[in-house]
Amino acid sequence: MRQRGKWSQFFRLGVMGVTAFLIGTSAISARDFKGVSFPDEMKIGQDVCQLTGIGIRKKFFVTVYYGGLYLQQHTTDRRRVIDMEQPKAVLIHVVYKEVTGQQWVDGWKEGFAANTPHPDAKLQEKINTFLSCFDEPVKSGQTVQISYLPDRGTEVIIQGRQKAVIPGHDFMAALWSIWFGEHPASQSLMEGMLGK
Repeated sequence: MRQRGKWSQFFRLGVMGVTAFLIGTSAISARDFKGVSFPDEMKIGQDVCQLTGIGIRKKFFVTVYYGGLYLQQHTTDRRRVIDMEQPKAVLIHVVYKEVTGQQWVDGWKEGFAANTPHPDAKLQEKINTFLSCFDEPVKSGQTVQISYLPDRGTEVIIQGRQKAVIPGHDFMAALWSIWFGEHPASQSLMEGMLGK
């Protein structure tokens, strides 16, 4: 009976160990996309968002970056992605050798003009703040993370450094329309991030 009790205890400890290992593994699991690792989940504020999909941003047939979309609730409805007042993020992995600050600014300006052509003065000021974040090149292997928290606004993190927090649903909607609006910067990027 004593021997059976030892084996039972050993079995329970073994199961606990395997369970702990699996939990730890899932917490750090990631999806590999063309040699680039995207975490399966991301903590935004106090909430956890799941990777919905990954897309490719090309410019003149050149692959510039891979973008991953993180949402609390999965959806393939691009309008809903913009409108939802929930934590969400786009994680950009640059794969081109270098994207200069001016190239970022020019690209963002093009996207804003296509989807929000007539911003009021208040929104334009927020757009200008966002553009000022891109004052240096982002090189291959580096990241840009753009997160939205309803109670704070849009957080811009470049290579791990917070550059700005821009308040307001209006700015978030204008920015996210560049990816998911009526005139997205890239159809393939949008569809990939939506998981289509």
